[in-house]
Amino acid sequence: MPPTVDSHDQRAPGPEAQGRRRALAILVNTTVAIIGGAFSALLGVFAVRPARGAVRERWIRAATLGELTANVPVPRVLSVPRPDGWYKARARETVFLVWNGQREVKVFSATCSHLGCQVLWDGEGKRFRCPCHGGVYDAQGQVLDGPPPRPLTTLDAKVEGTDESVLVRV
Repeated sequence: MPPTVDSHDQRAPGPEAQGRRRALAILVNTTVAIIGGAFSALLGVFAVRPARGAVRERWIRAATLGELTANVPVPRVLSVPRPDGWYKARARETVFLVWNGQREVKVFSATCSHLGCQVLWDGEGKRFRCPCHGGVYDAQGQVLDGPPPRPLTTLDAKVEGTDESVLVRV
């Protein structure tokens, strides 16, 4: 009688089957490593690289020297481009231009350093006043009274051109 083949035979596979298994394991592991590396590189590019246009500084024309009065803060509302995902929005930012009578202009943000309210120029008292919580700043933007923790933010400015345009860096 011929020997019966038991389906639960625990014999080790031959060298040919072991070679195929090893080749398949190498193929699968290599494919997973390539896909994982490509995905990691793609995520790394977006995580490390700054957004396009986010780093660029912009100079925006705020006024001309002829529109300013020496040593009197003049408010201006700037339209500042701000990228917001795929959409490019324009934010309105109020600044005060203070001309020294020569070719130098100081620019202060009108945003209070306490909670972000908009300060107003008090021409009579020659001070910036915050209507929200009573913050008071002098004509140079330094805190005189109230809760603001720091002076008004100073922005870079330059005077250029034959029309003496005042440009503000935003």
